[in-house]
Formats: sequence, C-alpha cells, structure tokens
Amino acid sequence: MKKSIKGDRTLLLTSILLFFMLGAGIFSGVLGFVSGHEALKGVTQPDIRPNNNKGGNQQNTNTKGLELIQEQELIANIKKQIGVEVPKKDAQQSKDAKQKAADFEKAVKNDPKTGAPVSKLPMMRDDQGISLTIESVQTKGSNVEMRLTVANRGSQPINFGQGITVTNGSQAISSNTNGLPTSLAATGKEAKFSLTIPKSALDKVKSVSLQLTDVDKKLQIEATGVPVGK
Repeated sequence: MKKSIKGDRTLLLTSILLFFMLGAGIFSGVLGFVSGHEALKGVTQPDIRPNNNKGGNQQNTNTKGLELIQEQELIANIKKQIGVEVPKKDAQQSKDAKQKAADFEKAVKNDPKTGAPVSKLPMMRDDQGISLTIESVQTKGSNVEMRLTVANRGSQPINFGQGITVTNGSQAISSNTNGLPTSLAATGKEAKFSLTIPKSALDKVKSVSLQLTDVDKKLQIEATGVPVGK
C-alpha cells in the first residue's frame, strides 16, 4: 500500500514538472514571435514581379522598362568618368566635304562634240564618309595619269577590293592603280595614289567614269565625267 502511494506521488510530481516545462516552452515561443514581429515592423520585401499593377495595386506606375544604351554612348560615359577627353565627330569637316562636292557638281559641263558631261578638276565624290578626289589628269608619254586622294572620315576602317574600275559608259577600260592602300583606318588622314590608263585605250574618249568599292561591295563611290582627252 505504501509503495502504491509513493508511486502515485512520483507520477504526480513528474506530470507537474512536464506541465511546467511545456508551459515555459510555449511562453518562450510566443515571446520570441512577438519580439521578432515588433522588430520587423516597417520592413517589407521588394516587389520584383514583372507586373505589379494587377489586382488593384496601382503602386510603381512610373516604373520604366529596360533601356538599352548604345555602345558608343556607354564608352563615352566611361571615358568621361575616368577623365579621358572624348573626341567629338568632326561635323565641320564633313560639312566642308559636302560643300566641296556641291561645288564640284556646279562645275560640270558638256563636251561640245559628244555632249557627254565633263567635270572640271579637282572632283570629289563621297559615300559613307569615304571620299575620293581626282586631283589632276595629265598625259605622260603613252599613258594618261590621274592623281587621286582617298580619305576615311567614317566610323569604321575600310578594306578596298580590286582597286578602281574605269569605264566608258558600259565598256571597261584597262587601267593600273598604284599606291591605293589595301585598307584605310577611320582617321580622316588622306592617302594619295595614282591611276594610269594607256592612251591607246582612250581613242576618241573625252571622259571616263571611276568606280571605287570595298571587299564587301557596301561602298559605292562613282565619279562620272572625268576628263581624259582634249
């Protein structure tokens, strides 16, 4: 009988101890939740959804889409930040080149015998910032020699193809180009070269046309009415 009473008392004490431990655990959990909730008041997770205006939410209505920056603009901004002077495009130089081309166009006249257009020299033609200028034409022995200048005022280097093609209308004329660079950097620096045409290929020809292109055939410079005979 005594053992039974002692066992019931031990069980009761154990139950009471477990009850207090359980209560303490619940109290600690509630206290921790409340403290954390109070500490995080005002802190919200940023809304990174693609469209956060659905469901009546009208916040961030001024959000702009992805803006792409041009490579040249990006490079210019970087150079500006590190203190490197960014060279501006020579707009005046381009304007002067166009003015020269317009002046050359006004100098065009017709050959009195053939009626074909013949231009006064020098003559300049331009395409995509690449300019070709025929400076002079003179007879040397059995050949007619042209002095020419080419310049690259564009934004990319240019690779020339098979030199200059000389034609009289639709008929090709034999010629030889000397000194034309294979490629030309976009520096605006002029490169001088010559073009030689046998006089025998110019029988009764008063003027010719010159065509200059690049290896990709994207550049098309044509100068017509270049005088080669008296």
